[in-house]
Amino acid sequence: MVPSQFGLASHQTESSFLEPILNDAACLHFTLFTTRVYIDSIRGKTQISKTALSHLVTSLAILRKRLACDDAAQVISDSTILVVVGLTIAATALGDLETAVQHLQGLHKMVMLRGGISSLRWNKTLQTKIFRADIGVAVNKGCKPMFFTNEVPWDAYIPSRRETSTLTVSDAGTEATDPQTSVLDLAQFLDSLDIRLRRIWDDLFEFSRAANIALPCKLGVDPELYQEVMVSIHYRLINLGFDMGSINETIRLTLLAYASTLFLQWGNVYNRYELLARRLSESLYRLQHHTTALPIQLTLWIYIVSAVSVFDDHEQALLQPTLTEVICDMRLKTWRHVNLSLKSIIWVDSLHDQRAKKIVQASLPEL
Repeated sequence: MVPSQFGLASHQTESSFLEPILNDAACLHFTLFTTRVYIDSIRGKTQISKTALSHLVTSLAILRKRLACDDAAQVISDSTILVVVGLTIAATALGDLETAVQHLQGLHKMVMLRGGISSLRWNKTLQTKIFRADIGVAVNKGCKPMFFTNEVPWDAYIPSRRETSTLTVSDAGTEATDPQTSVLDLAQFLDSLDIRLRRIWDDLFEFSRAANIALPCKLGVDPELYQEVMVSIHYRLINLGFDMGSINETIRLTLLAYASTLFLQWGNVYNRYELLARRLSESLYRLQHHTTALPIQLTLWIYIVSAVSVFDDHEQALLQPTLTEVICDMRLKTWRHVNLSLKSIIWVDSLHDQRAKKIVQASLPEL
């Protein structure tokens, strides 16, 4: 469940990957269900086929029978947890959020019976899948996550090359100060953000910079780093929150949308986060009164990231006149000029260029 461009190499051996599928009937049928749905989606089919549904029904029947038995070890086994994780992620991707929440609540109970999420630290792959399911529901529902809710570490995860501010989270306090004055310099503007948000920005910048170096060389991205950055960034972004329409909140929502393109997409299948899109659209509408407080290249980046990550065709069409105006104000004449501006912020060429180029060319057909 990652963008194929990252070329992640799994640390799992073939036997460890196949073991739950071969030894657990519920896991086998759920795997067949997801495989069928994925193949159908690539072929352009939007409806779940009868074949896929039959595997899902069989998997659920086996799971219900297992959960009703008295074998506690089987109820909270790795393979059972893996099936519930898969059901949660699948329900989220299919837009059935109420079912996804029910699965997540059951998953949380299972993990607590195992001794908590830390008890799974020796099975990093399973632990990360649980976090991914939790994050997916939180982003789609706009709710707090069920795991990793206490004492969220706010420090940057990846060492930054920029000079680190001596200001700490405790120094900044819990009351966030929103940038209000005109700041034309990008670095100056970023330093004016809430420090927790700035550190998330730095992590995404460093990760994207590393990806831009590694991917053209066919090196891929280290899977362990990828998973840990995904968890760290999303739990911090989800647990933050500012006044709607404020600059801090607009940046938070944009970073969440940007991060979804890096960490939450399923292979080549595009998943739209409707609640995030609505909130980002509302925040951008309110922000129009504060655009003088933003460096213009950042305004361009916010609009294009929103369009690339979560906006549908209708929302992109509504954004187009404003996007055209910003591009003209910046006197950008070609896609290459726009692309260079985007890369000066946060950008992964192989992941974002194709969709962004179409959006820009639709805004200025003569490019």
